[in-house]
Amino acid sequence: MLENDVQLIHRFLSGDDKAFSTLVQKHQKSVHALAWRKVGDFHFAEEITQDVFLQVYKKLSTLKNPNQFVGWLYVIVNRRCINWIQRHRPTTQSLDSMPAEQVEEVSYKHYVSDQLDMEITEHRHEIVKRLLQQLPESERTVVTLHYLGEMPVAGHTSDPT
Repeated sequence: MLENDVQLIHRFLSGDDKAFSTLVQKHQKSVHALAWRKVGDFHFAEEITQDVFLQVYKKLSTLKNPNQFVGWLYVIVNRRCINWIQRHRPTTQSLDSMPAEQVEEVSYKHYVSDQLDMEITEHRHEIVKRLLQQLPESERTVVTLHYLGEMPVAGHTSDPT
């Protein structure tokens, strides 16, 4: 039987560390995905994910309403990402102190990079659309709801073992 977060939290707070491991396994992929999306680096997102669950381990007893665990968890992820971004933000240089040629070159490189990113994204969207159209309607709906609506697939667990 799959336990819900509230049951796992109560078990953990009663001294069952295995329940915490189950919570981590249940949420680590989505925490990592959110961190990766926010900081833009897979490996730093892994570090942030570890930090998040360390903080959750230490502070879970302060969560007043276990039904709000997921929201509380994502607030922690968001704060960790903001802290990381502030610590790793590149130093900025005033445009007034840069030669005009360098400003133009940097601006153009940024523009070209943005255009390339947009083209790649559009290309990927087209590929996904074409592949989705090849699926039967019922499977297309399930895939769309699962990946775009982040809905779980009944009878599917995220544990590959």
